[in-house]
Amino acid sequence: MLNVVFHKKYLDYGFGEGHPFWPERAKVFLEILNKKKFAYQLVKPEKATNEDILLAHTPKYLERLKQMVKAGRGYLSLDTPVDKKNLEAAYYYVGGTIKACNAALEEKLVVNTLGGLHHAESNNSSGFCIFNDHAIAICKLQKERKIKKASVLDLDVHAGNGTQEIFYADPSVLEVSIHQDPTNFYPGTGFAWQKGEGKGKGFNINIPLPTGTKEKEYLCTLDKVLPKITEFAPDLLVVILGADTYKGDSLASFDLEKNTYGKVAHRLKNFHKKVILCAGGYSKEVPEIWLEFVKSLN
Repeated sequence: MLNVVFHKKYLDYGFGEGHPFWPERAKVFLEILNKKKFAYQLVKPEKATNEDILLAHTPKYLERLKQMVKAGRGYLSLDTPVDKKNLEAAYYYVGGTIKACNAALEEKLVVNTLGGLHHAESNNSSGFCIFNDHAIAICKLQKERKIKKASVLDLDVHAGNGTQEIFYADPSVLEVSIHQDPTNFYPGTGFAWQKGEGKGKGFNINIPLPTGTKEKEYLCTLDKVLPKITEFAPDLLVVILGADTYKGDSLASFDLEKNTYGKVAHRLKNFHKKVILCAGGYSKEVPEIWLEFVKSLN
């Protein structure tokens, strides 16, 4: 049965009226599951701790966030304001991903209705991201010796610069990112030549695709890269489902159809110990895209 991680605090992870990020999409997704009578189990996460946060972020960064809240409001970037409400939600966000990853280790099919905040670096962030939830979860599971190796398959249309930075020299985490060419596109990183450094060289795989990429090219690219994850044999696979690759998304320029996401899910169906983070996507069709994906995972 599908396990869906959700907390009402998720709805507080917002950045103000008119901002493209709409946290209500998680609630709409659950409403659609109920309306379609889709069998699932709701999982409520706990709040992450500061100790958890510091597994992937610096004390200086955490202190910066605290000072923003103390002042009433601050900005990681122009598009990412931080206040007491959304910072509190971010802690639950991280807790949800930790919960989801632990469930995945029990061979449960699990989806976190928010997650994949891949722009959060160890000491800085932007792009609607406060904490790098999946990096923290991976580090926590490694610290607790529940896993040795993990892989992140990032299918968001934007390159995961934060995840890349955090694990760039780490051979225990294989990051694979398929995204829009960053030459003239946010975050301006995620080029094919960025393959990691030191012991981590070769464990960071960026696959930039051109503007207007359609289903055939996208799926062909995915088919080529999945064997690399199989060869790496991770103890945990984290999939960031970027619904912003959809053709109707206002912040990107890929041309995928709704049913493309079911085909993507079908290719991931046989990967065990996986957690899906429903990240990215700014069109009103996002909850339906998530549904298209999870239907093909069952």
